Amino acid sequence: MKIILLVAGGRGGSDFFQGLLDGHSQVLTFPGYLRINKSFKEMLDLNSSDQISKRFIKLYPHYFNSKGFWGRFERQDRLGKNKNKFFKVSKKKFIKNFSELMKKNKKSKIDIIKNLHISYSIAKGDKKCEKKILFIHTHLVSWTKNFVSTIKSKDTSIVHIIRHPMASINSPIRTWLNYQNGSGFFPRELNFQLDLVFNGIFDLMKLKKVYILQYEKLHWQNEYVMRKFCKIFKIKYEKCLKSSTKLGLQWWGDKASKRWISGVNKNFKINIDKNYFFNRDLEFFQFLTSRIIENYKYDFMFPRKKIYFNFLPMKCELLVWKNTFKHLRWKQILSIPIYYFMRIFLFNKFTIQNKKLPYSIGS
Repeated sequence: MKIILLVAGGRGGSDFFQGLLDGHSQVLTFPGYLRINKSFKEMLDLNSSDQISKRFIKLYPHYFNSKGFWGRFERQDRLGKNKNKFFKVSKKKFIKNFSELMKKNKKSKIDIIKNLHISYSIAKGDKKCEKKILFIHTHLVSWTKNFVSTIKSKDTSIVHIIRHPMASINSPIRTWLNYQNGSGFFPRELNFQLDLVFNGIFDLMKLKKVYILQYEKLHWQNEYVMRKFCKIFKIKYEKCLKSSTKLGLQWWGDKASKRWISGVNKNFKINIDKNYFFNRDLEFFQFLTSRIIENYKYDFMFPRKKIYFNFLPMKCELLVWKNTFKHLRWKQILSIPIYYFMRIFLFNKFTIQNKKLPYSIGS
C-alpha cells in the first residue's frame, strides 16, 4: 500500500483536498490531520492493542463524534446540504476491529498506523474494497519530518498543496489576526507562516519525493488535475473527487474563514488584501518568491523590483506587534525584536534556496 503524506501551505486548502478523497473506494484516510507529535509517538510504543486504540480515541475524539471542540472548529458539526448534520463512529467497533487486526498482522509502527486506518474505515461502514493508498494528512512540515523519521517506509510520497505565494502570505495573516480577535497570532506565528512560504517546499524535498498541488488549479481545472493525480498514484477516477466531504457529508470550510464555502469554485480568484502590507512589502515578498511564481506559472501581481533586504518594519509586522501588546502576552512582547531580526537575516534574497522545484500535478 502506497503512503501519501499531505502537507499544507499557507491556508492552502489541504482540508479541502483531503475532503475530495473522503469517499474514494481505494483510499484510506481519517476525516482530519494526524498530529505526529510526542503524544502520537508515545501511543505507538504502548504494549497492547487495547491501550493503543483507546489512546487514539483520546487523542482524536472528533473522529468519533464531530460535535467535539475540534470538530466544531472544522465545522464538522455543521455538515450536509442544510448544515445540520454531524457524524458519529462507534468506538467499540473501532477497538474490536483494531484488536482483531493486530492479532493477524505484524506490529511494526507502520502496521499499527495502517490497522488504525482500516479499523476506522470498517467502523464507519465502508464497503470492503482493496485499498491502494494510505492517505495521511500530516499538515505541518515538522509533523511530516516526525513521520518520516519515526516510520521507515520506502513507498512514501509527499503532496504539498500550495497557492500563489502572495496569497499564501496574505491569507494566514488576515485570517489569524481576525479569528478570535487575533488571540493566537503573534511574532512566532508570523515567522512560521513566512518560513512555510519561503522554505516549506525545500524542507520537504529533503525528506521524500514531493509532488506539488496548486490550490487554484483544484478549482479551475478540477477534473483534469484529479485525473492526473489518480494516474500518478494508480487509483481509479471516481465522481467523489468533484466534491469535498467529511464521511460523505458536504463540508463547508472551517470557522477561521468566516464564510460558508463548499466544493469546487470555477470562479476562484486570487486576492491580496493591501490593508496588511506596504507596497514595498509586497514587492519584496514577490521578489523573494519569484522562482516559485515563474515555475508554477502564476502571475506577477505587483511592479517587479529587486529588493534583496527589507530592513524596515513591514506593515504586517506592525499589525502583529500591535496585536501582541493588545493581548498583553509578555513572553511574546519580549520576542518581538528577536523575530524581527530573524526575519531580516533569514528571509532575504541571499538565504532563499535555489534548488529545482518539484513537478506540479496537472501542469
